[in-house]
Parts: sequence; C-alpha cells; structure tokens
Amino acid sequence: MLYQSPADFRAEYARVHDRDRTDGFGAVSALEEVIVVSETPETARIEARWFTYGHDPDSGSYDVYERTAFVLIKRHDGWRLHSEERLGYE
Repeated sequence: MLYQSPADFRAEYARVHDRDRTDGFGAVSALEEVIVVSETPETARIEARWFTYGHDPDSGSYDVYERTAFVLIKRHDGWRLHSEERLGYE
C-alpha cells in the first residue's frame, strides 16, 4: 500500500486498529500509541505499542506491553512499508 507520508501511515494504522482484540485464550489487546520514531528523506521508522492483559489458569493475571516497529521507504510515488518487526514485551 502507498502512503503520502510516515504520518499518513501512522494515522491509517491507528484508524484500522482502533478497537480491542481478543485472542482464543481470552487475552485482550488494545492499541496504546503509534508514533513516528525517526524520519529521513528516504526512510522512516514507526512504532506501535499494544497493551495486553488476561488471566492464565496456571500463573494468574498478567498485563504486558508489546511493541512493533515498521520501516517505510520513500519511492518516487510515495511511502511504502518495507518491513515489520516485533520488538518483544515490556
């Protein structure tokens, strides 16, 4: 997909993920924030942070933050998603 700018990607990601999601085990994840971390004329890095909480029968309640990074590259016709990387939990 083509984006006009890194901020356009950030806004579209936030719009599409603007609702809680529940997995098969009952854990609920909510998008906390999406930010443009860095931007040059050729590349940009955006990070999304999800808050997940739930209950595990063996270990009890839990809550974690999970981060995902996106790298966009500038092309002649706009910005394109180049890669996505899960950065783990906080």
